[in-house]
Amino acid sequence: MNVKIDKAYRYIKRQMIEGVWEPETAINVNEISAKLEISRTPIHKALSKLEQEGFIKIIPQVGVFVKRPDPEEIIERLVVCANLDALMTEFGAYNLTEEEFTYMENTLKKMDDLEISSDEYSLLNIEFHRTIYEASRLEYTISLTKQLWDYLNYVGNPDNLFSQERRKQSQTEHWMIYYTLKERDGKTAKKLMERHMRRVAEAVGVEYQNADFFRHVFN
Repeated sequence: MNVKIDKAYRYIKRQMIEGVWEPETAINVNEISAKLEISRTPIHKALSKLEQEGFIKIIPQVGVFVKRPDPEEIIERLVVCANLDALMTEFGAYNLTEEEFTYMENTLKKMDDLEISSDEYSLLNIEFHRTIYEASRLEYTISLTKQLWDYLNYVGNPDNLFSQERRKQSQTEHWMIYYTLKERDGKTAKKLMERHMRRVAEAVGVEYQNADFFRHVFN
């Protein structure tokens, strides 16, 4: 991606993921151009990419708006994400190094601390999963999963997804995945990751008042 396009893309996406721009907010291209000191052309190209990823909607002759999350679209992305996560976990089991296992263990120990904020837990959670995925060496799948995680971080509320009660369950699952990976048992690790992602899906489903449908899709 062109440097200027990437700069605009990252800036716009960050505003949405961090909640600076709420759903239905109109995006002013001129303001972004002035803020980033770049022309409108790379901004429009960045917006086209973000539209493809489901973050915004472009209405010709009207404007560009932050897209309100669509529950059906969220379900579809969760289904795809769960399957990709499980696939990369199976492959990662055979490639993880001792240094990576040490890093994962230290990350999990930090996540065990119930005093850290939900945002801090969320970032550590991403690091734990990222280490596994990068070990899979499935470059295209990793790239696609990063886009999905960005979107799911956008639609999911860390305070709801990572409440203290849910963290306890999440940590139990994380440690089980970790020890299974240490045993190089890719098949079991894959199943554990699938189960873990189902629970995440149900948590998002509760947030969008559609938990029953999420359970139906993932079971």
